[in-house]
Amino acid sequence: MFSFDIRPFDALTLRELYDILALRDRVFVVGQKITDEPEVDGLDPRAWHAQVLDENGLLVATLRVFLDEVPAVVGRVATEPTRQGQGIGSWMMTQCQAWLGDRPATMHAQAHLEGWYGRLGWHAYGEPYLECGIPHVSMCRPAPSKSQAESP
Repeated sequence: MFSFDIRPFDALTLRELYDILALRDRVFVVGQKITDEPEVDGLDPRAWHAQVLDENGLLVATLRVFLDEVPAVVGRVATEPTRQGQGIGSWMMTQCQAWLGDRPATMHAQAHLEGWYGRLGWHAYGEPYLECGIPHVSMCRPAPSKSQAESP
């Protein structure tokens, strides 16, 4: 059983912020060797931060959302390396999408995850590109149409 919580930066405790940054470091810096750009990029204070906690209260997944952008921007989607492949990231993305409601959103997705995000309702657009030395693709989650929003 997992819990999902999303709050603005200033509502996070120091421990929560530390855990989020440490998880992102394990996934992106240690695991994927992304060192072209700093993981702590100065943008976190503008973002809302999602936390997925396991039954023991341990952080197992996180992402950030910039609501001040139009459309909203989702990024830094990370699942604890020892817990990847267990559906936690999919569950987190579903919770985040429900939280976003009808607000459209974009993201820069690692290209090898395009199919996974596609199954969650995201659509690739434009040409692939390199970001931090890793192939990426721009993806969007359009606002649901009026008929989709009204269907059960």
